[in-house]
Amino acid sequence: MTLSAQSILDFPVPQATHVVTARDAILYALSVGYGTDAPDAALKYVYERDLATAPTLANIVAHPGPWMQQAGVDWARLVHSEHRLTIHRPVPLDVPLISRARVLSVVDRGVEKGMFVSFERLIATVDSDEPVATIVQTNACRGDGGCGSVGSAPEPLSKVPDRGPDLEFSVYIPDNAALLYRLNGDLNPLHVDPQAARKSGFDRPILHGLCSFGYAGYAIVAAIDPSMASGLSAIAARFSAPIFPGETITVQIWRNDAEIRFRGLVVSRGATILDNGMARLS
Repeated sequence: MTLSAQSILDFPVPQATHVVTARDAILYALSVGYGTDAPDAALKYVYERDLATAPTLANIVAHPGPWMQQAGVDWARLVHSEHRLTIHRPVPLDVPLISRARVLSVVDRGVEKGMFVSFERLIATVDSDEPVATIVQTNACRGDGGCGSVGSAPEPLSKVPDRGPDLEFSVYIPDNAALLYRLNGDLNPLHVDPQAARKSGFDRPILHGLCSFGYAGYAIVAAIDPSMASGLSAIAARFSAPIFPGETITVQIWRNDAEIRFRGLVVSRGATILDNGMARLS
């Protein structure tokens, strides 16, 4: 296949179906921090009695798999660049769900400079087509470029306020975080295999971007409402630097009623790993 912007835009991203079980929901919650601090408050997310699903669970539901590899993109050099999740309703349990996706844009940076590919994924119930979540994901394809630009890219996420944060919440990422998170379905060896990580340009395996994203969603709710009774209706951020298992994320939060701005830092090495973050309380 000749790689061109139009061929990527026209690529038929496969539909996927998924029935989320209580075990799936509990595994996901545990893999993004629920139960690590104040376990009693998070019990409803990790105990099957009266189980609630974590707001960011939709990210792993009915994923179409490594379709960009099938489209001809250099899979080893691809990293998640930006993610936007709109939550229409909590992910239901034991209900058939379907994911339909389409490519929105290809933004070419030139030969040997890579490109950004954004695609939209709509998750709904199979029987009634009731919307569950809308996801817009942007991938940085670092091994590609020079194929042209096409489509309409998402509007850039706004920078966080130029003042001190209203709240901060730190959460430790366990050394086995990537080993646990991959059981949600993302088996990319970049996150566990040192040889695969070096091939992708990293000196050791990096944490899944959506794992750090899930930790941020957990931290925002835990910082604002320690009872964990609140939820999120939207969350988005740019992945600005890798994070490694065994590090601590400090989430800085700016709050304007239900509207949240945030970023994630690894203070120990002066790295901003999540930036231009926004979230909305439900």
